[in-house]
Amino acid sequence: MEQYNVTGMSCAACSSRVEKAVSKVPGVSTCSVSLLTNSMGVEGSASPDSIIAAVEAAGYGASLKGASDTRNASTNHAAEEDALKDKETPVLKKRLIASIGFLAVLMYFSMGHMMWGWKLPSFMNGNHVAMGLAEMLFAIIIMVINQKFFINGFKGIIHKSPNMDTLVALGSGASFAYSTYALFAMTVAQAAGDMQKAMSYMDEFYFESAAMILTLITVGKMLEA
Repeated sequence: MEQYNVTGMSCAACSSRVEKAVSKVPGVSTCSVSLLTNSMGVEGSASPDSIIAAVEAAGYGASLKGASDTRNASTNHAAEEDALKDKETPVLKKRLIASIGFLAVLMYFSMGHMMWGWKLPSFMNGNHVAMGLAEMLFAIIIMVINQKFFINGFKGIIHKSPNMDTLVALGSGASFAYSTYALFAMTVAQAAGDMQKAMSYMDEFYFESAAMILTLITVGKMLEA
C-alpha cells in the first residue's frame, strides 16, 4: 500500500470526498483516508501521478510519502517528523485570540449600551450610521482573520463537495449581507427624516452574529486540532 500526504482537508466530508475521488481512478482497488493524520493509503496498479491528479481535481493537495531520494534516509525521516508536528493549533490560537479581541469591541458597540448601559463614544451618541459602520468594520476584520472558512467553504461548492466550512461561510455571509442591506436602508430612511423606520432597520443588524459564528467555530476547530 502506497502512502500519501493530503493537504487542505478540514472535516470528515473532505476526507470522504478525497476517498471517493481516488477510488474512481482506474487501477485503484482500495483507498483509505485519515483526517487525523492528513494521510491516505492506496492499493492498486494506478500511478502516483494519476492519484495525485485526482486529489487535486477534488480541490485538495497530495504528495507521495518518501518520494524524494531514498539514499538520504535521515533527511526523509526528518521531513516525515516535521510533517507530523502540530502546526495547525498555534495558527488557530492566534486566529482565536485576535477574533475574541475584535469581537469584544464589536459586542461593546452593538450590545453593551442596550443590555448593560455601557457608555458609547461621544461621536456615536445619536449617530446610528456611525455605529452601524463601526459594527460593519469590526465584523469585516473578524471575517478577514477567519477567511479560511470562506476560502475552503466556497472551494467546496465549486468542486461540488460542500463541507462544514461551507455551512459556516454561508451562515456568517448571510448575516453580514443582510446587515449591510439594513445599514444602507437605515441610512436612506434617516436621510429622509423617517426615524421610526431607521430605528427598525437598526434593530436588524446582525454583524455581531456573523462575527460570533466564526469565533465560536474557531474555538471548536482549535480544540479539535
